[in-house]
Amino acid sequence: MSAAKRAGRVALPAAASLALCAALLALAPGCKRTGASTSSQAAEASVAPAPAPATDPALNWGGTTPHDKPPLPDPLIAQAEAVMRKADPVFDKFEVNYVTGDLDRAGRDDVVIEYGIGDEGAMRHIAKSVRVLLARDGGLQLQADQTDKFEDCPAVRAIRDGRLWADGLEACMLPFPRTLNYYQFEWRNGALVRVSTEDARQRVLSRLRAMREAIEAGKRSALDANLRPGPPIHGEAAPAPDPVFADADRRRAFADAVGLLSRLELKRLGPHESVVSFVKPRGADAGERKLLIDTAPDDATVEIDGYTYVVDARATVEWPEGDGVGYHLRWRLIDGELYLEEADAHDLDGLES
Repeated sequence: MSAAKRAGRVALPAAASLALCAALLALAPGCKRTGASTSSQAAEASVAPAPAPATDPALNWGGTTPHDKPPLPDPLIAQAEAVMRKADPVFDKFEVNYVTGDLDRAGRDDVVIEYGIGDEGAMRHIAKSVRVLLARDGGLQLQADQTDKFEDCPAVRAIRDGRLWADGLEACMLPFPRTLNYYQFEWRNGALVRVSTEDARQRVLSRLRAMREAIEAGKRSALDANLRPGPPIHGEAAPAPDPVFADADRRRAFADAVGLLSRLELKRLGPHESVVSFVKPRGADAGERKLLIDTAPDDATVEIDGYTYVVDARATVEWPEGDGVGYHLRWRLIDGELYLEEADAHDLDGLES
């Protein structure tokens, strides 16, 4: 039940009680429940001061999920803010996101800022801008605007391995936009240069390959995040990963299926669905291995532990386990990573996607 519905069910009896009390007030002085307030007192109590835009995380901190938190105080970010404020005094009027790291490979942390742009008086941005600040002997130096390096609405995610990792969102105005592309940039000759682009299908394949590589290397703990239903929540303990890969045979079967299928060409079933399959005709593990990817799943958003996430794709990997039974793992692509939705056996006659 939503918070709004819960509030509605609670508020109605309270309002009825106050109305009855008011009607009987002349006949029964002091008609007032202990600890309750009159309607005027309740109205006064319900008015709380609104947070200032400069401190309201909902207006000043980005991300595609509502549990993102403002960054901890950081002297480098404070310096970046001071530099930006000279260039654009109202740059933080809307959503702002910072990432830090050595972008130009000079041995010092740089800063990339993504911030919202909107009309005067608007409550939400309609576009975004990306600025790079490089660390120099005299402090951070603001570089030319880099927004034109993005084909879609930019969302910077991290600076890692000398690269800026960023997403391209379908629209800046939407509260829960889909991710259209996953980018990596390097800093070359005074500008961001795109060195890698993945769409949702390619992202699914690269993350499946990464899981296979972790299994091959014996790094099972590296898969724990993928075996949970969704991203970690700031300040909360992560749930235990699904134990599906505790079974060595199942772990091996998944790795073999991904290794085989990821080398074959995906065939489009429609605008958003793609499939690749391989049938082994004989042997103990005879049967069909299949990978199905849907980049526009029916559940475009999903609620997990009270938080809403955008599902950019769903992927299902199937393989046979013998005696007419198969097994499948179904994943959701959320914020560029695969999270386990379902792990179960199925009849080899067919599995609904």
